[in-house]
Amino acid sequence: MRNNYRLTVHLTNVKKVRRDTGESNIDSKTKKRIFESKEICYNTLSFYCKTKQECLQKLSWVRGHNTIAKGKNPKKRQKLDKEMWNISFVN
Repeated sequence: MRNNYRLTVHLTNVKKVRRDTGESNIDSKTKKRIFESKEICYNTLSFYCKTKQECLQKLSWVRGHNTIAKGKNPKKRQKLDKEMWNISFVN
């Protein structure tokens, strides 16, 4: 059985990471194989927890190690300038 709650946190000021795509091409000049890679920005974290209290403990750990993004859309006034995180129930 899966855990009961999922904590999702959106981050800001995250460095991009270069990851290999697994694809390769052959360079026409040097005739060598070149492996492709691309930059990926991991700006969302997701954790599965048994209780809401465990989710809140995880959230405080994330606050200590990262910067949580704040809402910037003026059309969504209830989320404006608030930290972007969510605890949802999962079956």
